[in-house]
Amino acid sequence: MFRTAALVVVVDVVLLGALAFVLQDLQWRASYAASLHGACGAPCGYSPSFSFSILTRYFTMVGNGATLTSPPMLDWVQALALILVLVNAWFAYTVIRARRSRPGAAVANP
Repeated sequence: MFRTAALVVVVDVVLLGALAFVLQDLQWRASYAASLHGACGAPCGYSPSFSFSILTRYFTMVGNGATLTSPPMLDWVQALALILVLVNAWFAYTVIRARRSRPGAAVANP
């Protein structure tokens, strides 16, 4: 049981680290789109926004008379959160099942 718990802790740490990198990347994309830069020949900036659906995300930039929308992408924040929940639910299920299957775990009513 301890080995499984240690494995779940390692998986949780890796998933939370990956989630931090994904959130940092999304913040970088939004801040770059909002900053003034010379991408359109003159200093210009865009208003970035994200649209979310189940496990998909759209990135839209509006500015200078143009609207740029990305194709639907996998939303890594939702995907990593779902994996994190599933791993921890699986661990909780195995712990509960192991406790119920131990002999003498049931309390006798006098």
